[in-house]
Amino acid sequence: MQQSVTEGTTVQDSDIKPPRLLSEADLELIDALQINPRASWVDVGAAIGADPVTAARRWQRLNASGEAWTTVALGRRQMHAMSVAFLEIDCAAGAAVEVADRLAAAGHLITVQHVAADHDLFVIAVAASMPALADYLLADLPRVTGVAKVRTHVATRVFDASRRWRLRVLSPGSARTLARRPAAPEPTGRMDALDRRLFAALLADGRAGYSELARAVGTSERTVQRRLSRLVGSGDIDFRCDLARAHAGWHSSAVLWLRMPDALLEETGRALLDWPETRTCSALAGARNMLLTVGLHAAGDLHPLVVRLEERFPHVVVADRQIVLRQAKLYGRRLDRFGRCTGVVPVDPWSLGG
Repeated sequence: MQQSVTEGTTVQDSDIKPPRLLSEADLELIDALQINPRASWVDVGAAIGADPVTAARRWQRLNASGEAWTTVALGRRQMHAMSVAFLEIDCAAGAAVEVADRLAAAGHLITVQHVAADHDLFVIAVAASMPALADYLLADLPRVTGVAKVRTHVATRVFDASRRWRLRVLSPGSARTLARRPAAPEPTGRMDALDRRLFAALLADGRAGYSELARAVGTSERTVQRRLSRLVGSGDIDFRCDLARAHAGWHSSAVLWLRMPDALLEETGRALLDWPETRTCSALAGARNMLLTVGLHAAGDLHPLVVRLEERFPHVVVADRQIVLRQAKLYGRRLDRFGRCTGVVPVDPWSLGG
């Protein structure tokens, strides 16, 4: 399990080795866990043609090297209740790396990226309420050393792409054997203190067992099992598996700002969730009323994707697009310059208050 990191933690260049392309067997293992991050090693091994001990040992190696990891994410219901904003941040000359490192230490700033644009950083902020988000954006963020200017784009609808995206290297038959059975929907109120502790404990390791989680949150295994079932069934949380994407041939990514008739936002957003390149898709309150982030095998793939986008959706205008230079943080994971996980900053939208 990766260790939590604090502000100022950096990785020395001499400690960073260039990415290796993962083997087909490793990609199959990761794909299996993307389909079902908490599947038993018996089921995973059967799907990829390996014995359970070998599958577990290979995963431990991938996880220890920071090349792949499992975690928990806020589910559809929680994301609909949250206030989400996409930030374009200008930094003082020469300060972008230091600013990114400072911002990456904040639990409510879940993703921090360097972009090739007329601004330096692209950041995703999540808070439990709009007043809490506004307080941070208006009072706290402008005082961060090195931040020169911030442009804020508030999300009005977040389309959930994280669970759908996967490597897609397993055969359809193997994928079907691992598919998660939808849990029966269970009504619930806001996540309480125990739910939040459980969420925090799962962020570092989405495959943590019930006994480990019970010790971490101070309750019984039965309570943990019951809570997890309820949180998943209600759509409050979801599990995900991710990886250092360059190690799987996804060497680039981009941020696209789209404009379209408001009446077509829902239809377009849902359709884009099925694109293998889609990472994030959200409707925005602005003239550029949709944000789309995509993974690319190479920067040169951006133009064909834009052409395909405009042909498939003739009502869409691509108002702007930016190549991501480096991901400093991805959904609570600090990354090195090759996308490997170097530490965990727990996602905490409640840290700003409700």
